[in-house]
Amino acid sequence: MDSLKEVSSSDTPEDFLTRALAANSASERAHFARLGLDADPDVEPDTEFLLLRQVYLSEIEAHHFHAAAELATRMGQLGGSMEDVAHHDRSRALTALGDTVGAIQAQRLAARCAPPARRSFHCWGLATLLQFVGDYDGAESALKRGERWAHQDRALLRAHRAWVCLLAGRMVEEMAEIIADLESSPARKGYGELVLGMLRHELGDGRRAAVHLRTFVRRNAAIDGPKATTLREELRLARTVLAELESD
Repeated sequence: MDSLKEVSSSDTPEDFLTRALAANSASERAHFARLGLDADPDVEPDTEFLLLRQVYLSEIEAHHFHAAAELATRMGQLGGSMEDVAHHDRSRALTALGDTVGAIQAQRLAARCAPPARRSFHCWGLATLLQFVGDYDGAESALKRGERWAHQDRALLRAHRAWVCLLAGRMVEEMAEIIADLESSPARKGYGELVLGMLRHELGDGRRAAVHLRTFVRRNAAIDGPKATTLREELRLARTVLAELESD
């Protein structure tokens, strides 16, 4: 932590942001970010946002979710081109606190104010929250909106919508094509393995479902911080289904 001593009275918020981004630990990132926030009362809004987000990420890693939610609220009040990121960050913190209603409201705001390049991601994030509270109609609607803006992740959103439809007891046309498109897509890695596994499970193909779900759990077994918070319900579901499949 010798780098913590290398601070000058002439350092600007931007200098501290650079140090925070290059730091080796969450506590060090938060230390430099807080110094940056205190360095100039007239800090540029974009710089203030990024400094606050470094503190937010450190609070998430420390599981201080109330503090993280408050920081995300401050970030959102700054407005600007990253307002959607602030709402999404607040949604993650509220999800970890068990405030599902608040998390959904925050994620709706993220989807509403997102620039086109991030709109599909936020619609998808909203859909996952709605799905896990059993609002399949709302989840399907959010995924349809996301597909209209999607590019590389279109196959993932389309397959996820198929999963939601199956959960709601609705028939899905072109299922073989939907699965094939996701399997050949870069989006297969990561969350795509969960979606493929759950589609196979819903279709009664337990063997291939287990392969996908094991891959998803293995890749995410050691994650921490914001991603662990985001994927908590997905990992719980994957492990539950795997246990059922392996007991058959």
